[in-house]
Amino acid sequence: MTNRPARMWILAAAAASVAMGSLVLLILGGRSAAPTENPCDRTLRIVSLAPSVTEIVFALGLGDCLVGATEHCNWPSQAKQVERVGGFGTPNMERLLALRPDLVVAAGFTRKESIEALRTAGIGVLDVRIRNFDELFAAITDIGGETKNSSRAEALVATLRAELDAVVQRYAHIPPERRPRVFVEIWHDPLTTAGGTSFLNDLICRAGGINVAAELPQLHPRVNPEKVLEWDPDVIVTAYMGRSGQTVSQVAGRIGWAQIKAVRHGRIIDDVPSDILLRPGPRLVEGVKTLAERLYPTSATTVPAASVSEGACP
Repeated sequence: MTNRPARMWILAAAAASVAMGSLVLLILGGRSAAPTENPCDRTLRIVSLAPSVTEIVFALGLGDCLVGATEHCNWPSQAKQVERVGGFGTPNMERLLALRPDLVVAAGFTRKESIEALRTAGIGVLDVRIRNFDELFAAITDIGGETKNSSRAEALVATLRAELDAVVQRYAHIPPERRPRVFVEIWHDPLTTAGGTSFLNDLICRAGGINVAAELPQLHPRVNPEKVLEWDPDVIVTAYMGRSGQTVSQVAGRIGWAQIKAVRHGRIIDDVPSDILLRPGPRLVEGVKTLAERLYPTSATTVPAASVSEGACP
């Protein structure tokens, strides 16, 4: 067991040896947290390096254990009061290490030396990747296990799965040819959408839609406006993260887009909160519910679970 003076020396050395740089990180792992009967007794110190991780930590009842987060961690409201360690992907390592965390949770590392510095300092590191709902549930389970809150994680996953299955079952009887074909725009210049390997593709599918860009292998491919004309989607969803995008009238007014079905029928959706569509945390289930209601403005009949098509979504 490292004594306090030695550990403080290690922290200082690690901070000095690691330059601040690009890091898409949410670290949780490496060293297990001490068992606790309550979700958080404030003896466990967690730093989150992604908004999605922050939401998972709070959903598990561990908000009081969170001592550091990114500038973009804004939900729930209590997250805004947590000490900032930099932007998403660009943490200030000296500031992070000064918080003396037991666990750092990240969502994708780009600098191996940062991981090694944290581990050298005796800090637990867990890197979670969330590209679909199965990986979301796995991330919740991993974080719950690392913090000795497995039962809470299991209960949260069970609740989210039940809510998600209820939406999927509601629209499972609708054949592919009758499902709305959806183009989701996550940025307009350059025009960027969600490919088949993204969690947005999974979200659209579970909401009863078909992603027109599902065959593209990239997570967030850039596409030509002419390609959207070729796809001719029934619905266009605009979801911009952090920056103001284009209005419905600006989207509809693009050259040639007046002939797209979604534009002709007034089905450009721009009022679904982007965080519940673009942030891969527990609120993604809320995103599925909300998008499904918008894709199917008239009620759909719930079908028995036995008739739900297996493997309908990736």
